[in-house]
Amino acid sequence: MSATYVYGLIRSDAELPRHLRGLGPSGRVTTISHRRVAAIVSDLPADRPLGTRDDLIAHERVLDTVAQQCAVLPMRFPAVVEESGVVDELLAPHEERFLEVLTRLDGMVQFTLKARYEQDVVLREIAEGDDEIMALRERVRKLPEDASYYDRIRLGELVVGEMERRRSDEGNQVLERLRPYAAAVAVRPQTQPDEVVNAAFLVARDRIQPFDDAVEQVGRDFAGRMRFRLLGPLAPYDFIPEG
Repeated sequence: MSATYVYGLIRSDAELPRHLRGLGPSGRVTTISHRRVAAIVSDLPADRPLGTRDDLIAHERVLDTVAQQCAVLPMRFPAVVEESGVVDELLAPHEERFLEVLTRLDGMVQFTLKARYEQDVVLREIAEGDDEIMALRERVRKLPEDASYYDRIRLGELVVGEMERRRSDEGNQVLERLRPYAAAVAVRPQTQPDEVVNAAFLVARDRIQPFDDAVEQVGRDFAGRMRFRLLGPLAPYDFIPEG
């Protein structure tokens, strides 16, 4: 007995890239259409467990490959349903909403940019650029650990506060320089103390080269202080409407 795994949605008149491989024993990826929208699907054994790292990689590979060719609406939560349910429960009730989103995403792909401080470099800048921090560092260095307890607390607070201020200021600088090249920007929460930027950019396919050039220039301007990592083109995961 088999089930149908749904990766995402495209227009019915869009064509899938050749040699696309996804989940399941055969890796075959096809579509199930209803009027103007279609679901990208694979057949899976009904009892096959899902959620492995390989599953996630295969899922994203399918969507990212499709996104390079046509507008795609990734499923927020990949669905496994009976084949009849793809039309009856997914496509038919939501056709107009899906079509509206696909129209908005037409010609667009996502790039994800992460920037992190070279922490040793920035901490040295902070220490050398603030008289109070320099004085506290000297006191902590000279005093026994017990005697310098409150100084060390204050020193830590000052360093963290200055790091956060710089992250905010310089992160905004990076975003503002890249916004003109994107149709939309989704800023993600920062997860690490040295993380300056974690954002997704919705970029028109005919603007990919200017956007890439702009990222390269920003990287050169902050070289030695930040490390940049750009991923894409990807499916527009961060630009799917809620609900």
